[in-house]
Amino acid sequence: MKKYVILIIGLLLISSISVYFYRAGHGGPSPSYPFIITGLLTGMVIILGGCELFANGVECLGERFNLSHATAGSLLAAVGTALPETMVPIIALIAGKAEHREAIAVGAILGAPFMLSTLAMCLLGMTVIGLKVFNKRKRPHMNINLNALLFELRFFIVVMIAVFIASLIKEKTFNQILGLILFISYGFFILYTMKHESLEGEEYTEHFHFGIFLGCPRRLRWIIGQVLIGLFFIIIGAHLFVEYISLFAIKSGIPALVLSLLIAPVATELPEKFNSITWTLKGKDTFAMANVTGAMVFQSTIPVSIGLLFTEWSIHTTELMNITFALSMALIIMLFVTAKKRLPGLLLLTGGIFYLIYIIRAI
Repeated sequence: MKKYVILIIGLLLISSISVYFYRAGHGGPSPSYPFIITGLLTGMVIILGGCELFANGVECLGERFNLSHATAGSLLAAVGTALPETMVPIIALIAGKAEHREAIAVGAILGAPFMLSTLAMCLLGMTVIGLKVFNKRKRPHMNINLNALLFELRFFIVVMIAVFIASLIKEKTFNQILGLILFISYGFFILYTMKHESLEGEEYTEHFHFGIFLGCPRRLRWIIGQVLIGLFFIIIGAHLFVEYISLFAIKSGIPALVLSLLIAPVATELPEKFNSITWTLKGKDTFAMANVTGAMVFQSTIPVSIGLLFTEWSIHTTELMNITFALSMALIIMLFVTAKKRLPGLLLLTGGIFYLIYIIRAI
């Protein structure tokens, strides 16, 4: 009973700190720089803690249901960490101002797969190369399930080509039909992904974090509870981080364009990046890559289907560029892996080039 009390007090304390910083930075006088930096660090710590709880819970679920790392990463981890930014376009459509809500929703919908396929891939490449430089791994390559990777990339490429065509045609009936197809296709993606086989030597080695407090076996209800609590803190931490990033930008006089194009998108994608980098540091490369590619597939089907069904899908040059760059990066990786049967970290740095071109063009 004592450990249960400690767990509850800890969770309530973190929640109270989050509420305090959110209220302090929302609606009152402009906070000082030290307070803003403290708020940023607090948001970062909460995100990291939430990511660790979530990732550990996902691994425990994967072990419980005897799933391969590719399956658990592509479905459980990817969908969970994609949920925070998936809510952005939905909230924009429901509660946004009428004159801007569709533009905000479509921009957020297409921004997610672009960020994942460029910046997230680049960060994974940097992590792998950094590990090699510090002699933490033998080669600067990702040791992953190549068959699973190729399947997800091909799926993503087909979907994004269809979305690109719809964006050019601008026919409402075509958009609605495609929206339904994309929604249904994700169900087929789930069924196929469940069949991914484990690689030789692939195992789950993490101890259940809540076991420290509960002193009980890995019961399913506690595993699911930890996953949900981790996801809750990921969402809270990301929201707090974005709030204080905005305050810092406003106080420093950073232009709104820089905030909307550079800072906010990076902040909202933090969960995927943190989880994938953490798994890479632990040598669980398949988990790390599947978390990104699985999120790419999810973001290019479910949120896009919502956009196609419930908006006019008015696409401009920036959004078309997002689609083109995401497609290009996926094609580069797919063609290289198909030919060479390996995935070097240096290749993943290409995503950073696409992201840099986007930034230069936008600014």
